[in-house]
Amino acid sequence: SGKNQMHSLGEEIEYGGPQSFSSERIRCVENLFKQRHALFYTPTSNIPLEFVGSGVLDVVLPIATPTYLEVIGGRSYHTPRLWVDLLQRATGKLRWESTFPADVLITRYDIDGDLGAFAIGGTKAVVDALKVRTSGRSDGRYLYYLGAILDDSHRHIDFRFEEVEVADPSQGKTRLVVRPRSSLA
Repeated sequence: SGKNQMHSLGEEIEYGGPQSFSSERIRCVENLFKQRHALFYTPTSNIPLEFVGSGVLDVVLPIATPTYLEVIGGRSYHTPRLWVDLLQRATGKLRWESTFPADVLITRYDIDGDLGAFAIGGTKAVVDALKVRTSGRSDGRYLYYLGAILDDSHRHIDFRFEEVEVADPSQGKTRLVVRPRSSLA
């Protein structure tokens, strides 16, 4: 079959550079979720509907959001791509239909439960991962993220952050909820 003879999307990016894949090309992929790492340049409109979630997003991610100092010391925390991958794994979806306007609640569970601004400062990449896209690349290409929110401005979201202290580092996690504005309980 033609599917087996085609390069993976990741190989196409490796050899051809950043690119947006057409919906026709994506339909040729046997296991699209396994190739999600190659879809950061592809708009949601090209993603098959069965890979796009909708409604309230309420997920638990297996790590606590970092503190501001952890972001400075650990570059992996700084990139929205890490958080997009965690969100995709938690939902089983590649993208999400945007909620506008949205209430966004991030609850950080960690052994330090009262860090305030130091903890809030570590949520930037997580909130960025929720956006539809960003144009922050030097080459002007858009990067497409999960898409649960249109943008992270105050016009688009009301943001709340909570901290819960846990007894053991192994209990660290992040709960993330995105709902239509004024419905967050």
